[in-house]
Amino acid sequence: MTHHTLSLKRRIAVVVGAALFAACSSESTAPIDGTSEAARAAQTFASLADSVARNGGDADVGAAYAGIAGFVRAGGHVTPIVLAIDGTPTSFLAAASTFETTINDCPKGAYCFAPPQTFVVRNLIAWERDNPKRLVQLSSASNDEQIGAILDPSPLALYARMASLIYMDGAGGTFLGTSGTQKFDVAKSTTPCPEPPDSGKTAYLRPKGTCTLADHTVSFSGTLESSPYKVTSPAAMHTIAMSAQTVAGTRRTDTINNVPCDTSCAKPTDSLPLPPVKVRPANELPAKLSATVNGDVTLTFSVKNPSDAPVKVVHSSGQKYDFVVADSGTGKAVWTWSANKTFLQALGEETIPAGGTLTFVEKWTPPKRGLYLAHAVLTSTSHRAEAYTTVVVP
Repeated sequence: MTHHTLSLKRRIAVVVGAALFAACSSESTAPIDGTSEAARAAQTFASLADSVARNGGDADVGAAYAGIAGFVRAGGHVTPIVLAIDGTPTSFLAAASTFETTINDCPKGAYCFAPPQTFVVRNLIAWERDNPKRLVQLSSASNDEQIGAILDPSPLALYARMASLIYMDGAGGTFLGTSGTQKFDVAKSTTPCPEPPDSGKTAYLRPKGTCTLADHTVSFSGTLESSPYKVTSPAAMHTIAMSAQTVAGTRRTDTINNVPCDTSCAKPTDSLPLPPVKVRPANELPAKLSATVNGDVTLTFSVKNPSDAPVKVVHSSGQKYDFVVADSGTGKAVWTWSANKTFLQALGEETIPAGGTLTFVEKWTPPKRGLYLAHAVLTSTSHRAEAYTTVVVP
C-alpha cells in the first residue's frame, strides 16, 4: 500500500460546516476530575467493544470503541466541551492527540535526493457522557485541509488532501462531513504521558518514540450527510460546529531511520497511526485470506458484498486478483502469482449478488520452512478489497 493509498483511505470519511456556536467563545476548559473521568470513559468504551464482539456486531464499530478506549487511556485526561449540533448546544467529553512520524529512507553516510518526510495526524474524539455511542471524530494533517468526503466510489485515482469528520448519532446513524473548515493549535509540553497499568498488553499505548502531554485548541464547522457506506443510516443531514476550545491530549513523535526497501517490501508509511473511528469506503469490500499448508500452500481469497443489492466489479484487464507472499524475516516478496502471466487487455466485469462472495484460490510452493506473510488484492478499477494472513511452513 503506497502513501497515496494510505492518505486516500485515511481521508475517505469527512465532515463539515455550520456557523460557529458563538456562546462557546474561545475560552479554554480545564480537564475534569483528571484520571478518574478518563478511566471511567476508557472502561465504558472497552465494555462496548467487548459487547460488539460477543454479539457479532459491526466489526468496524467494535474496533472504533476499542481504539477510543486506548486513545483515552493514553492521555489520562478528558475535557468537557460544547458542540453545536444542528444549532443546539450539546455537552460532550473529549480527548485529543497528535502523531508526528518522521521517516528517513536515506542510508547513513549516503547522499540522497529525498529529504526525510514527517507525517502528521491530529485527532479530536468527543462523546456524550450518558450516551457514549453518540460521538464525533475530527482528523486532519494540517489546518489547510478542508473538511470533505469522497462519496463517489468511482474516482479511485483521485488524491485530495481533506480533513475527516465523522458523526455517529448513537441511534445507528453514521454521518460524514462533506464541507467545512477546521483548525488545531497544539501547545507542546515536556510532561511525559501517563503509564497506564495495562500498557504492557496494549501496543497502542506504548509508542516507539516519545509521548508527552499537549493541549489542543480545536475549532471546526461542518456539514454532514448520511454515510452511503452504512445502509442503516437514515437519509439526513446535520451541521456540527465547535468554537475554539482547549482539549487535553497527547503529542507523540517517532523517527524511523535508514529503512532500505525496494518495491517488494512494505514501506513504514503503511503502519502510520490512523484515527480510532474509520468508515469503510463505499468502494471497499470486506475480504478474508486463509492459508492451508499441506506441502504446497493453498491460498483462498474471499471478497464479500455485504449490501442488500448486487455490486458490479469492473476490471481493466483479464486479471481479477493477485497474490503476493513475502518472507517475514526480510520483507521481500518470494512469490507473486501474476509475475509470469499475461492477461487480455480489455475491460471486464462481474456481478456479486447481494450478500454474495467472490472466491479465488491459488497454490504456492514455499522455497523453505519459515514464517511468511501473504497478501491478496482485488485488481479492480471500481472496488477495493485486500486481505493478509500469516503462513507457517513447518
